[in-house]
Amino acid sequence: MATMRGAVLVEPYKIELQEFPKPEIDRDDAVLIRTEGVGICGSNLHWWTGGGPATKLMEFPMPGAGGHEFAGVVEEVGDRVTRVKPGDRVTVDQFESRSCGYCSQCTTGLFTQCENIAEPGLEGFFDHLKFTERGLYHVPEGIETYVAALVQPYACSVSAVRRAGIVGGEQVVVLGAGVLGLCAAATAKALGAEKVIITAKYDSQKKLAEKFGVDVIVESGTENLVDRLLDETGGRGADLVVETVGSHAPTLGQALEIVRPASKVVVLGLWDDLVPLDSWQAILKDVSLLFCLNHGVIGHKADYQLCLDWMASGKVPAQDLVSHVLPFDQLEEAFRIAADKNSGCVKVIARPH
Repeated sequence: MATMRGAVLVEPYKIELQEFPKPEIDRDDAVLIRTEGVGICGSNLHWWTGGGPATKLMEFPMPGAGGHEFAGVVEEVGDRVTRVKPGDRVTVDQFESRSCGYCSQCTTGLFTQCENIAEPGLEGFFDHLKFTERGLYHVPEGIETYVAALVQPYACSVSAVRRAGIVGGEQVVVLGAGVLGLCAAATAKALGAEKVIITAKYDSQKKLAEKFGVDVIVESGTENLVDRLLDETGGRGADLVVETVGSHAPTLGQALEIVRPASKVVVLGLWDDLVPLDSWQAILKDVSLLFCLNHGVIGHKADYQLCLDWMASGKVPAQDLVSHVLPFDQLEEAFRIAADKNSGCVKVIARPH
C-alpha cells in the first residue's frame, strides 16, 4: 500500500508528521491531487493554541492539523471526471467538492450548508488530497500553484462583501487588516465603494493596504478610535462595517457604534470567548448583523472563480499577501510565525517540499 506524509496536531502547540495511506481513486468522480500548498488560517491557530470554543469542533489528536486551504496539481482522475485532467493546476473549494449538488442549499449556491454533505476524508496538511471534481477551480497562468491556496480565505471576504449588497458609492470601514480585512477592503473597492477606511496594527499590513484599494489607514490603537473613524465618514457613520478581528478584541461593539442607522455590519472574526452585544443599540439603530465566513455561488458567479479572475487581472493582487512559505518539515515553525504578527507575516503557506 502506498503511503504519504501528513501532519497531526497531537496536542496544543505540538505537530507531528506521520505516515498515512495515500488516497486511491475508488470512485469514478474522484480526483487525486498532489498538494503544492496549504494555507495556515486563523482558525488553525485557534485549534493550535487549544483554547476557546474552537476546540469543540475538532478533537486532539487532529489528523491534517485542521488545514483547509488547498492548491495542487491533478495527478489522477476517475472515469467520469470531465472538468479536470492530470497535470491541471487547481485550487479547491472543499465544501463544494463534498456537497451533494442537488439539495435546497446547494441549488442556491450555499455549499457550506449542504444538507447531505459528505464527511471529510484525509484533508489538511497532507502530501496528497482526494476530492470530487466539483469544487475544483483552474489556476490561471501567472499565478503560482501554491499561492492559489489563499483563494479560500479570500473567497470568504469576497462572499461576505457581495452578500452585504454593495451597489456603489458607499463608505466602508474594515476593522482589521489581516488577510480577511485586506481582501474585504479590496472587494468593496472593486464593487464600487467610494471610500474604504481600514484599521491596521502592524507595519506589514499598512504597507499592503494601499495596494488593496484602501483610502484611509487608521492605527488600531489610536486613542478615541471610534470618533476618528466616524470623522472619516463625515460624522454620519459607515454604510458598511466589516469586522475581521475577533479573538479578544472589542470590535463588535465598535462596529455597532461606527455603522450608520439602517445599515449593515458583516462579521468575519472569530472570538475565543462569548462576546456581549448591546441589543438596544443594534435595535434602535436598526442595524443588520450578517455573520458570514462561507463562500459559494452568488448570482451566476462562484466566489472562487471571481477571486481567481481578479487575481489574474491584477484587480486584486491577493498573491501579494503571501509573506512566508515553509516546508511541511517546518510546520510547527510555520504555525509560530503565523501566530506572531510581529514577525511581519501576513499569510503563511506550507508546502510538502
